[in-house]
Amino acid sequence: MMKYISVFLLFLGALAADFQIEVSHKLKEKETDIIENGLKEYNAPYFGPEAEYFAVYLKDEKGKVVGGILTWTRPGFKLLYIGTLWLPEEHRGKGYGTELMLAAEAEGKKQGCTVVQVDTMDFQAAPFYKKLGYRQIGHIKKLFGDHDIYFFRKDLTD
Repeated sequence: MMKYISVFLLFLGALAADFQIEVSHKLKEKETDIIENGLKEYNAPYFGPEAEYFAVYLKDEKGKVVGGILTWTRPGFKLLYIGTLWLPEEHRGKGYGTELMLAAEAEGKKQGCTVVQVDTMDFQAAPFYKKLGYRQIGHIKKLFGDHDIYFFRKDLTD
């Protein structure tokens, strides 16, 4: 039995000798595309069509973007995902965040989404999402250093 294990390990070593492992801090689009596109292709039968991205902007009187939401939909799951919501400090607490979220949710509904999901760190916006009717569906303690992350979801069919 040991003889067969040794032969198998030698075989594995021969395969591995044809490849090399490299850590790189100089990412090249051509190389990263191989990895990203490979995963997309693998996931396609499970996820359906690719994510569709859109933004909701808060613009000042001159038309300059001062904040907003970056988001995407996943039609196969009827999911709207809020990736990034940001407003400068001086524009917080004035209702802009709520209006941005409502606009993103409305656009998600137009695209057939029935649920919206967002995650936030403990120092960010958990009370804000709860106020908007999101329910907590997950929590990971100390995910980043001493900071927790919370996952929220809201039904868009109401």
